[in-house]
Amino acid sequence: MMPNPITLYHSYAKTVVFQEDKSTYHVKAHHPDLTICGVGRSATAFKLKGEPLVLKVFYPPYENIAEQEQHNYRKVKDSSYYPTLYESGSNYLVIDHIDGHTFFQCLEEGIPILPDYVQQVDHALSYAKKKGLNPSDIHLHNLLVTKDDRVHIIDIARFSQTKTCYQWNDLKAGYYKHYHKAYFPSKVPTWMMNLVASIYRRVH
Repeated sequence: MMPNPITLYHSYAKTVVFQEDKSTYHVKAHHPDLTICGVGRSATAFKLKGEPLVLKVFYPPYENIAEQEQHNYRKVKDSSYYPTLYESGSNYLVIDHIDGHTFFQCLEEGIPILPDYVQQVDHALSYAKKKGLNPSDIHLHNLLVTKDDRVHIIDIARFSQTKTCYQWNDLKAGYYKHYHKAYFPSKVPTWMMNLVASIYRRVH
């Protein structure tokens, strides 16, 4: 079998250097054409200069997740709810850059989360299930809404897992029970959302 060609994106990924500090990874170096646009538990995402694309590079212990996620993106490639996958390697993915706000940022900045957004998430997850995936680990950071009120879901590596995940159902229940009530704050402090997320993870 012929080896994969060294593409421009592969070359970019090779310039990314991570430094570990107490099981946490930080970016130590990267190509000047890359700008950090997202930091997660298993990878860091970079916006590519001059292109509407994101290069997602996985930390060394999580490089196997790159294969899982590219497989999942290919399964939902015909849905506009998910970014398009353009290229993948042993430790990286190249996908659409979605210009919008995460649900987390909406709560943080006081941007209304419309009932239609919640319904769009339901439609997107239903589509993934029809493609044989098991939507999991749906949280406020991987749900984005654009200026034209379109919802997109990113970070779908865990759609491969087999156990049942109730996270989206719990978020949705909280939305319908509390979000539109008079006592719900117009802007939710970041520390409060992080605290709730931390408690949720411990309980579940």
